[in-house]
Amino acid sequence: MLLCLSSESNVLTASGTTKIDQQFLNTRQLITTVMNLLFYKFSHSSIIFQLTFLHDGPNVFANLFSLPRTGIRQDEGRSDKSPIILDGHSSVDFDCLLDHLFRRIQADTDELSPANTESVPFLISLLQMGAIFDIGVAKSHAIHHLKTHPDLELTMKLQLCHRFRIITWLSPTFKALVSQPIENLDPSSLGQLPTRILHALIQVKHRITTHRLTLAAVAPPAIGGFSCLTPVTCALEWESAWKEGPAEMLHHPDIFYAGRDILAKLVSADLSPICLECVEMSVFNVKDSGCLLMEEGFVEEMLGELTTWLINQ
Repeated sequence: MLLCLSSESNVLTASGTTKIDQQFLNTRQLITTVMNLLFYKFSHSSIIFQLTFLHDGPNVFANLFSLPRTGIRQDEGRSDKSPIILDGHSSVDFDCLLDHLFRRIQADTDELSPANTESVPFLISLLQMGAIFDIGVAKSHAIHHLKTHPDLELTMKLQLCHRFRIITWLSPTFKALVSQPIENLDPSSLGQLPTRILHALIQVKHRITTHRLTLAAVAPPAIGGFSCLTPVTCALEWESAWKEGPAEMLHHPDIFYAGRDILAKLVSADLSPICLECVEMSVFNVKDSGCLLMEEGFVEEMLGELTTWLINQ
């Protein structure tokens, strides 16, 4: 249905139909007319539409309709038979934008539109259309609700992060993806990631895995205390304790233990019969060397490269 401004009065009329159950859809003239209005109401029978636009609306509309209509689509948007075509997007996407902007209400039931405005597909459509028309309120709403949405997969979140340059999503989402075992990641969803991000993920996962296997195989050196009377025994016991504790955690088949968690358990562990001074010196050496925290450095280093790449896209 086409909505246009009547030439005889300042009321909105429905072209080609007077049925109240018609949906108001994509229309150039509607947008053109109301862009400079601060507030406008359209009332028809039992249905009330409230159209609200700020005076300093999206800049994308400034010259959107300045070019002359030519070719086979010169009547686009002027009738129901010639709807506006948004290449790459369906009417469903535009419906989501209208649902958000115009807050469609069924007056007879006083209920919100049946569309699930909190679903991931709805919010993604809203984000896409908000980006096309540079509607900040739509983009910010979608980004805010998608940020912590429980149904939004990490791989899709990284796709949106790349497509819409949502820099603040990059670090937490990439870290969460890195922390997951590679076998738990869906190949089809990974294949949808931008090549640069997928390569970075594979590279940092490989680097972390290699480092963890090395730590599991080769224990950090035992540091003997100045007053230790059995340095050889303490060194052997330290290596044995490392193999049975941190090494097992580093290559656990079912549970991923972050290096920081392993370090915390090592600090609080009972490592007798190693003498107390040797334990303190050896654990301090592990903390000071940062060997159990290097994986965080690998991720931060990669994130620095990805952030620079994303900003410069």
